Amino acid sequence: MKASAPMESVDLERREFQLSLFACLAIVILAAGLAVLMYPAVFSNREFSPNRTPQVAFFGFCTLSCLLVAYIVNRQVTIQALRHQITIDRKRASEALKQASADLLETLPNFNKFEDELSMEFRRAAAAKLTLSVLVVTVKLHAAFSEANLGMSVLGDAVKAISRKLREQDSIYFLRAGFFGVILPGVDRLAVQQVSAHLTEGLSDAAGANDRFSFKIDTISYPEQATSAFDLELAVCGLLPEVDPKQTIIRKTHA
Repeated sequence: MKASAPMESVDLERREFQLSLFACLAIVILAAGLAVLMYPAVFSNREFSPNRTPQVAFFGFCTLSCLLVAYIVNRQVTIQALRHQITIDRKRASEALKQASADLLETLPNFNKFEDELSMEFRRAAAAKLTLSVLVVTVKLHAAFSEANLGMSVLGDAVKAISRKLREQDSIYFLRAGFFGVILPGVDRLAVQQVSAHLTEGLSDAAGANDRFSFKIDTISYPEQATSAFDLELAVCGLLPEVDPKQTIIRKTHA
C-alpha cells in the first residue's frame, strides 16, 4: 500500500493494536533476556557481599519492566473503551438528527392548509395587483435510502435545505410523500427562476456525495401562467401523484 493512500479507520485501529502488541512483546523479551544475563552477576556473590544494591536494582528493573508492560496494556484497553463510547455517542447523535429531521415533516402544514393559504395569498395578490408564484419540489429517494425511517430523515434534510433558502414571508407545505409545495408571495416568473436556482444549490448540497436523492423543481406563476387561484391549484395537482384534476374540478364546482 502506498504511504499516501487513505487508510480506513478499521485499518488504523488494527495497526495500532499490532504496534502495541509488538511493543509489549519487545519489552518482555528484552527485559527477560537482560534479567537472565543479570541474574548470575547479581546473585552469585550474594552470600559473601554485604552490599544489597545490585539485588535492589535487579528487582527494581524487573518491576519497572512489568509496570511498563501493564501501562501499555491498560492504555490499549482504555483507548478501545473510549473508541467504543465515541462510536455509541456518534450513533446516538446520528439517530437524534435523523429523528429531528423526521419530526420536521410532521410539523409541516398539509395539502389542505396549502389550498387555504394559496387561496388567501391569491386574493391578496389580485387585490394589490401583485405577483404570486408556487413551487412544487419533487424529491425521489434512491434505493439505498428508501427504508422508512431513513427515508423520513432524508426528506427532512431536504426540507431543511429548502427552508434555508426561503424568505420569512414564504411558506412550505407537505403535499404528498416526496412532494413539497412552496408559496412565494410577490415573486414573478423571472424572480422565481432565481429562487429555483438557489433551491437547486441547497438541495444538491443536502443530497451529498452519496446522492441520497434526486429532485425536480416545477414553477407556476401568476399572472403569467395562471389567471386564478383555481388555475394555480389545478397546475399543482397535475404535478402530484394520484390526483385527478377532473375530480378537483368536480369538487370545486360543487363547493
